Amino acid sequence: MLLDAARPWLTRRPGRWITGQNMNWIRRAVSEAKKFITESCQKVVHNSMQVVGGIGYTNVFPLERIYRDIRLASIWTGTSEIMSIITAHEWYWEFLGKEIDTRPLDHEAFAEEEKIYE
Repeated sequence: MLLDAARPWLTRRPGRWITGQNMNWIRRAVSEAKKFITESCQKVVHNSMQVVGGIGYTNVFPLERIYRDIRLASIWTGTSEIMSIITAHEWYWEFLGKEIDTRPLDHEAFAEEEKIYE
């Protein structure tokens, strides 16, 4: 059930929602999707480990690799707690009816001589 619930977040909703929206709304939608997907997948892997027992930690089944991969996915580009903070921040500004984007773009962040692309 969790995978079926997460599938629309992965495929249909972000593309439909993001089209023509402001950056605050896009940040909120992406943060909500990432948090929901990673937490759902973690629950699914946890339940699978419960079913197979200790052999799930061995390399007999691919479950141990999936367990490691999904753990990395949940912390790689921002933890669930960070996604919650971003979502709350964007909801707050939406509630106030303001659009605020204080994050600098790449071309505004650094002087040209500070940019090093190696």
